[in-house]
Amino acid sequence: MKKKKWWLISLLIVLITILGIGGKRDMDKRATEKEYQQGIELIQSYVSDYLMKNYEGIEKIEWQGVGVEWRNSPIYGSSLLGNYVDSDVKIFVSEDNYFTMTFRLNGETEYNSSLKKYVKLDSLNAENTDSFIKMEIENSTRKLEKKDKIPFEKVKKNTVGSPNAKIIYNLVIYELKY
Repeated sequence: MKKKKWWLISLLIVLITILGIGGKRDMDKRATEKEYQQGIELIQSYVSDYLMKNYEGIEKIEWQGVGVEWRNSPIYGSSLLGNYVDSDVKIFVSEDNYFTMTFRLNGETEYNSSLKKYVKLDSLNAENTDSFIKMEIENSTRKLEKKDKIPFEKVKKNTVGSPNAKIIYNLVIYELKY
C-alpha cells in the first residue's frame, strides 16, 4: 500500500511540475503578445492619423491584425524580439480598389527596456511614410490599364486630408504563413 501511495504522490508531483512549466510558458507568450500588440497599435495609430490628415482620396484604412512568426526555440525564444511581427494595412481609394502596405514591428519601433514597452523610431516619419505610399501605389498599379489607374490618382498629399475616411483597427494576433 505504501509503494502505491509513493507512486501516486510522485506522479502528482510530476504532473504539477509539467503543468506549472506549461502555464509559465503560456503566460510568457501572452505577455509577449500583449507587448507586440502595444507596438503595432503605436504604428497603426501613427500611420492612420498621418494618412487622414495629409492625404486626400482615401476612403477607408483597414488594418489586418498582428502577424507573428512564432519560433519555439529554447535558445531564441519567441519571435526573436519582434523581428517577425508585422501588420498589413489596406488603403482603399474606392470600394474595390486598394493598395497594401506592411509595417514591421522592429522597423518602425524598438523595445525600450526601462519603459517596458515599444517606442516609435525616428524611421516612422512623414518623409519615409510618403515615399512608402508612393512606392506601394506604383507597385499596385504597375500592371493595370490606364483606365483602372484613375481611382489611385485621387490619392494625393494635401493638407485637407481625408477626414471622412473610415478606419478599422485590428490587433488580433495571427500566425504568419509563408
